[in-house]
Amino acid sequence: MAFRRLTYHALIILAYVLMNTQLQSVCAEEQSEFTRTVSAYFTTYCTDCHGADEQMAGIAVHELGSQNELLEQRKLWQRVLRIVQLGAMPPEDIDNRPTKEENTTVADLLEDVLYNFDCQQVARPGHPTIRRLNRVEYNNTIRDLFGVAITPAKDFPSDDVGQGFDNIGGVLSISPLLMEKYLTAAEQVTSAVIDTMDYSIPQTWATESNQLTATHKNVEDVQGLRFLKQTGKLMFKQTVPATGTYQIAFDAEAMPLNELEIDFTVNIADEAIKHYSIRQRDRPKTLKGKIELSAGTQQIAFQFFRDDSEEDEAQRPRLGIGRVVIRGPIGESTPNYSETHRRTITAKPNENRSAQQAATFLVSPLLRRVFRRPVSDAEVNRFAELTVSFMEEQNSTWEQAVAATVQAMLVSPEFLFRVEQEPTDGEKSRQLTDHELAVRLSYFLWSSMPDEELFRIAENGQLHDTDILKGQIRRMIADDKSQALVDNFAAQWLNLRSLEDSRPDPNVFTEFNDKLRMFMLQETSLVFRSIMTEDRSIEELLSGESTWVNESLATHYGIEGVVGEEFVEVSLKETPRRGVLGHASILTLTSYPQRTSPVQRGKWILDNIFGEGPPPPPPGVPELQESAKDTPELSLREQMTIHRTNSVCASCHQMMDPLGMGLENFDAIGRWRVEERGRAIDARGELPDGQTFEGPQGLVKILLNRREDFIRTLTRKMLIYATGRGLEYYDQCVVDDCVEHMSHHNNRFSSLVEAIVLSDAFMTRGHAE
Repeated sequence: MAFRRLTYHALIILAYVLMNTQLQSVCAEEQSEFTRTVSAYFTTYCTDCHGADEQMAGIAVHELGSQNELLEQRKLWQRVLRIVQLGAMPPEDIDNRPTKEENTTVADLLEDVLYNFDCQQVARPGHPTIRRLNRVEYNNTIRDLFGVAITPAKDFPSDDVGQGFDNIGGVLSISPLLMEKYLTAAEQVTSAVIDTMDYSIPQTWATESNQLTATHKNVEDVQGLRFLKQTGKLMFKQTVPATGTYQIAFDAEAMPLNELEIDFTVNIADEAIKHYSIRQRDRPKTLKGKIELSAGTQQIAFQFFRDDSEEDEAQRPRLGIGRVVIRGPIGESTPNYSETHRRTITAKPNENRSAQQAATFLVSPLLRRVFRRPVSDAEVNRFAELTVSFMEEQNSTWEQAVAATVQAMLVSPEFLFRVEQEPTDGEKSRQLTDHELAVRLSYFLWSSMPDEELFRIAENGQLHDTDILKGQIRRMIADDKSQALVDNFAAQWLNLRSLEDSRPDPNVFTEFNDKLRMFMLQETSLVFRSIMTEDRSIEELLSGESTWVNESLATHYGIEGVVGEEFVEVSLKETPRRGVLGHASILTLTSYPQRTSPVQRGKWILDNIFGEGPPPPPPGVPELQESAKDTPELSLREQMTIHRTNSVCASCHQMMDPLGMGLENFDAIGRWRVEERGRAIDARGELPDGQTFEGPQGLVKILLNRREDFIRTLTRKMLIYATGRGLEYYDQCVVDDCVEHMSHHNNRFSSLVEAIVLSDAFMTRGHAE
């Protein structure tokens, strides 16, 4: 039996080896066929311009080796595939061009390698570079950490942009200047959060006589005093930091000089709290007293005790008040601490609690929030000891010692960076902890730290529960803080931040101003936010039949019935506008200062809708607006036709130009028009694959025919933003899964976010490659 069992197992192993060898042989044969066919195609038709001697547009195809090399340089070969599919190269003026069948064969082979690989074989979650907080994230985190509305990061150096976004770990470096800014910001934050005034040392405030205001105009200034007749008051306002006893001292004099006494009072909030008498023969004298003041701003006034306003005006006494000095608080006082101060200073040393115990009690919950994770006893003790030692060695107050400790927390790498543990040497990847997942999720949707609910769920170990996680996604999208996804993801994906740099010529577009620019931006932001919060289909970004306008923007669009500055949702069904391609923001930022640019608009569509942006133009090729100076009498379409006769330009422009021409009815600031300089607008377009359309609505229909390309592009862009890294070839599997998930949920916005968050790329961390 043992011999038979051994023989049986040996046969199984032998069969497996033979089968594996045969599979390797088949794979090698397929690899060889691929290399032979594709290499022969490129050698015959492409290497003159994209070979060893010259690499136009940065494309070289002469060193094509294995299929793996295509995957490793996937973005380059995706561009090549698109050009082959369109038959865009070689240029039409080249005699040696491939047949349609040759193009189809090579395109199918490239597409099969680039898109149809085995996800099980290449699956990996990726490895984002450790990310520091960018400027927006820093400000938002300070806001949510302490509840203060300050922007300490406004003076930080600008964040570098990678992959189209400013939250990519690989480009968020730290310079010596930024380190200095971190120190300054930490001081600014603690000053706003913690009141470090030493109330055991009285303060002094002085108010000069010319700063006193009167209830009546019958006052005069004489030798440093302000004189008040028998009626009215002399007043000033004083802000004090604590409720307690204060000393008041002031100079006083009475006129005219005689033996009579003048009685007057010091009032606080219209209540007399101190009574004084002064003889009219007295020269200026300094009067003193103690008054009780409540923390905050109080009105202090000097007023005659009796109103003898019916006396003869010449005989009416006058009271002169000079410099007023208030000093305090004296003795016991109750400081007017802010809510943020009280939330931060949760414990103080007393007869029942040592400084170390108070510091530990205070530091533990604060450090957990600052570091955005559970903290060890050793970490808590280290910062608690810092508090105690600072108070003892610097002879500081408790509040000053805590402020120093908080500053130390805010310059710690654990606060400045979003730290995730690396997989161990024996692991290919590791699942994120609940707290790491909470941090990824909150900075994805809010550009800020987790809130208490998210922390609580993470501490209970429940965030990896799919239903709970989906519920948190819906809650967070509905929260006002999800505006960060509009401002930081959508604005960068759609290039809306470039609108600030758009400068339409004021001599040509007299209606354009900074206010209109702001309204344009607000429209696109509101449309994206409404799709997000109402959980509508992301296809509405292309085909939406409604938008948000106020009176100014409605007038700009020729829409009637909108009044006032408040934005309202309006229907576009009776207009030629659809989706974001009809927004003045997009149309303006893709135009030149004096005219439209079909090239820039077409490039914007390729970049942001299809994710197929063309390479930069080759050096030495003039821009269309420059070459148009020689042919000003020609229409824009005619000028573009001449521009495309340059074979170097043709391959890209025959993809971009028709798309951009579909928007030509919109001028350079997004107004509708039917003619330009007396010529009717020609907004027809013909794509390289033969599809034709006319005008913006026709263009939108063409784009909707490729809706899956748009959905993939948006998914890729959001996946980059969510993970903070560029995508690799294996991420195509994640994108495929997301697109499939969305297709089962009518492409709703929430299904896009859920698919990304539930993916291994988001929930798992891989080894560095």
